[in-house]
Amino acid sequence: MLIATIDAGTSNTRVFLWQDTTILAEAQMPIGVRHTAIDRHNKKLTAAVRDTLREAARKAGVTMDDIACILGAGMLTSNVGLKEIPHLAAPISLDALSHAIVPCHLPEICPQVIHLIPGIKNMDDMSFTDETIGHMDIMRGEETEAAAILQCFPSIEHMVLVLPGSHNKYIAVSNGDTICGCLTTLAGELLHAMTFDTILASSTAQSYAEHYDAEAFQRGVVCRRQSGFGHAAFMARILDLFHEATPNVVQNYLLGILLADDLIALRRSPLFPNLSEAVFIIAGNPLMQAAYKTLLASENYPTRSLDQDTMCALSGRGAIALARRASLFREGYA
Repeated sequence: MLIATIDAGTSNTRVFLWQDTTILAEAQMPIGVRHTAIDRHNKKLTAAVRDTLREAARKAGVTMDDIACILGAGMLTSNVGLKEIPHLAAPISLDALSHAIVPCHLPEICPQVIHLIPGIKNMDDMSFTDETIGHMDIMRGEETEAAAILQCFPSIEHMVLVLPGSHNKYIAVSNGDTICGCLTTLAGELLHAMTFDTILASSTAQSYAEHYDAEAFQRGVVCRRQSGFGHAAFMARILDLFHEATPNVVQNYLLGILLADDLIALRRSPLFPNLSEAVFIIAGNPLMQAAYKTLLASENYPTRSLDQDTMCALSGRGAIALARRASLFREGYA
């Protein structure tokens, strides 16, 4: 059985073509929902989804007609996506999420139905007030990645899923399969800005860390806690000028500042009242996983890392897991 999974974000659209759970082909295009926001129509996104589907089929040596099921996640369901589908309110189990998948017929893309997975928000509209706005958060796409991650850790009841990116996401999970909500930070975008677009660019050599430096990272963590974010960030220049810190040291130091700031937000969030009882499941590349392990181990939080093979096409794996729960595949699909 051939399955296509689509994941669209702010800047990119990616398609994986699967034979059961094996990836046959991948295609991507640097077009995402930001183009819809700029153009005020989704013609570029629609064409990108259509063309990446066709390209993935071509690479796999099949036709579009051979694809039995198409699943979509991420920003496809936003107001600047293919079809707006309201966020579901947390807490929500994976079974409930799977049964909320919406079939959409979009003939300008393909003749098959595209099954779209909704995003999740932290609370329902009735609970949203001026007093609770600080508790609100949203995700589109990370809930699907969460479905893939939770398959890997069936015996852990309470988790915090750590999904680094342009916007770091921290997802609270209870009872092994219930998504309780998320906390989002701008850490990835802030790291990019500090690295490339501030006075610190000369200290970072306008590049990200290629090698993990635990000592430099921990220095950033401590400085953030003692001095606040702004001053700790400027201290990166001081390390360069007066401590002869290499670019890699400065890069790791800045990462320490940002992740320490994220941990402060987690501790203060009502969504994570019992962090000490949860296991942190860390996604991301090996350097990012090592950084989080250093940060969390210093506070005695238990951690597990997601292996890099599972990280590949994480959204697609989650989409297939949810589709299986919703019985979208014919009998006999493994």
